[in-house]
Amino acid sequence: DSFVFPLIMEYHMEKISASGQDLGGEMLFGRRVGFSGTPSDLLPEELGQCQYEAGTDGKILHFLTTDAVVSSRQLGNDWNVTRLLDDIIRSDPPFHCLIDTGALITGMSNYEVAKYLISHGLPEFFE
Repeated sequence: DSFVFPLIMEYHMEKISASGQDLGGEMLFGRRVGFSGTPSDLLPEELGQCQYEAGTDGKILHFLTTDAVVSSRQLGNDWNVTRLLDDIIRSDPPFHCLIDTGALITGMSNYEVAKYLISHGLPEFFE
């Protein structure tokens, strides 16, 4: 009951990797069953064209731009990443999630952002 793969791979110059194309293609498995909620045409050729449900993209866009669900605010010219995170921490009403669609939070990993938020007073009720 031991895992040797990670230990062995530390001593090899090359690493094994695979993409979704590799994992979903016929190369590894003769039969595949799967589902993803993310519409994408990056399917293995063997699976054919992605079949989208009519109207789904519009429903998602409508929901994510509805004032009852989402709000926005303009940042001043003097904003920086930590000031933005501090504003998130102090926000009232509080945020329920952080989706950085504009890639404003740069120079920090997801872990570093989470650590900053928690260590600088993110309320416990943050979902």
